[in-house]
Amino acid sequence: MPKTTSIQMQTSGIKSHADQSIVICETNPILSQGIFNALQADPFLSRLKISIKEKFDLKEFADALPDILIVDPWQSRNSWQSALGAFRDISKIISVICYCPDITAAEARVIRSVGFKGIMPKTIGGDDLVRIVCSVAIGGSYVHHKYKENFVEPVVLPAFGSPSLPDLTEREVEVLRHVALGRSLKEIAAVLNISTKTVDTYRTRANSKLNLRSRFDIVKYAIQSGWMN
Repeated sequence: MPKTTSIQMQTSGIKSHADQSIVICETNPILSQGIFNALQADPFLSRLKISIKEKFDLKEFADALPDILIVDPWQSRNSWQSALGAFRDISKIISVICYCPDITAAEARVIRSVGFKGIMPKTIGGDDLVRIVCSVAIGGSYVHHKYKENFVEPVVLPAFGSPSLPDLTEREVEVLRHVALGRSLKEIAAVLNISTKTVDTYRTRANSKLNLRSRFDIVKYAIQSGWMN
């Protein structure tokens, strides 16, 4: 449709992560603020521009379409099935994450078929919420395990276990997984029953082996390696 073409022209081009934007569309202010707080607490996602809107309105986004839209299709004034037609066009331009009430795996497959990059229930915990949004922010897709369809599309990184990469020890893998999940050195030390200094040593050693420079790099590597499923 004409409006879609217009929006697509305005949003073409590559943005840095700092220039990316996330819009949360949710009529319940408690839920929307909860999502906002969880995303702001994450070191990587907090660098993106995050805002809240009470309803989804394509006209409002025409001049400044976000890079990531977190929305509940059931909030549409029309039936959610008819609303999916509009999201089919929108999902060709931006990354849409479905934040939905209790649905079946079959309904999740329908939502995914129209191009949604992520699907998560409104009962989702903070760690899972951040994991899914991070996956979408770096170009992947993630469906919550509740719908029995875990998947993450590949990002541009070598797969774990590739002969071209040095081997990681079991402890180094454990530490990197916890780092990717957003846990602090102190929290990781408590889980693994080792000192924070030892945790830092494992993290530094693993980063050096894999040439990872930031937590964002660790998250990307963890997703590509299948550690986040």
